Amino acid sequence: MTDHVGGSLQSLRESNRERLIALLREHGALHRAELARRAGVSRATVTTIVNELLAGGVVVEGAGSEPANGGPTAKRAALTLNPEAGVIVGLDFSAGSVTGVIADLSHQVLADGTRALAPQLGWMGRLDVGVELIDEMRADAGVTGRPLAGVGLGIPGPVDWTTGEIGTSSKSLEWAGARPSAQLAERLGVPVRQDNTAHLGALAEAVWGAARGSRHVVYVKVSAGLSAGLVIDGQMCRGALGATGALGHTCAVPDGPLCSCGSRGCLELYAATPAILEAVRPHHPDASFEGVAERAADGDRPCRRALADAATMLGRSLAGVCNLLNPESIIVGGDLTAAGDLVMGPLRTAVTDHALPIATQALSIGWGDLGDRAGAMGGVALMLQEPESIGASS
Repeated sequence: MTDHVGGSLQSLRESNRERLIALLREHGALHRAELARRAGVSRATVTTIVNELLAGGVVVEGAGSEPANGGPTAKRAALTLNPEAGVIVGLDFSAGSVTGVIADLSHQVLADGTRALAPQLGWMGRLDVGVELIDEMRADAGVTGRPLAGVGLGIPGPVDWTTGEIGTSSKSLEWAGARPSAQLAERLGVPVRQDNTAHLGALAEAVWGAARGSRHVVYVKVSAGLSAGLVIDGQMCRGALGATGALGHTCAVPDGPLCSCGSRGCLELYAATPAILEAVRPHHPDASFEGVAERAADGDRPCRRALADAATMLGRSLAGVCNLLNPESIIVGGDLTAAGDLVMGPLRTAVTDHALPIATQALSIGWGDLGDRAGAMGGVALMLQEPESIGASS
């Protein structure tokens, strides 16, 4: 295979160089052979460029090995971007907290943390807490001397990716109309990207988590609301303006109760955490969701029924998603994970019962691996996909 067709030799070399850096940025540690395969260039081209990058300190050799020059004993380590070159931060905001993750350019997570958010805080006050958390994590990780290469924000609402403005939804709180990425970029002097927290959860689970290796992923986050993130053909799917994934506001019962979004019978009224707590309230008026899950595990019938009903409603809706998108993986995160098989069993059954057989033939459904860090990890992944943020043309 030829490396490229057309263009000057210098421009071709620069293009190949930036492509190799992009692959290391997106995937972390890779061997030379894997770089050549993914980039569609020759091993000789990779060797030449890698030697230049090693000499310039842009990349380093790390863990793992491959045969050198085909020999049985000589080994070459996998390559990563230089961890000392900078750090990336992911911040995921919810109604009551902000969760942060800090990682280096080799995909190594260095520290994480969570801060509570007072209900009365406006979005600028929430950003202030986020900045404090960044400083705290950098100190905890011992990387205050490394440059901050960028920040990825997870927002509890739709994000218009064409303008950077936060759209309106029942869970977007006071963020609606704000442009937090622009405000934070001006304050920190680094690139800042933002997206809906469920979108970032999907990206994180596809890059590092339970859906790693899958190119068609649906990630569902169930908490006070219900939202989804989509990865289609290996790319995060935002839609025309960034509003994909509002699964909680699809109609489950046409004549159902009024939703905070203004519609009726929305799925989150039946399958999100508040719906489950409402269903058990006559029996357990002060129960938390964790308490419901514990009681259900101990055999409490009202709690088991509430969980099964919510899981079935969610599964029916996901069956329609399967018929529409034919994903390889459906990953569930958020509060429902505490209930384990009491939710996953009826959810899988509902998907299988209501989806076309071919739509579930290659499907796996399971819990996410990244837990409460999924959105923040997705913020890191989002920044790692932005070439200009970490000097691909250095």
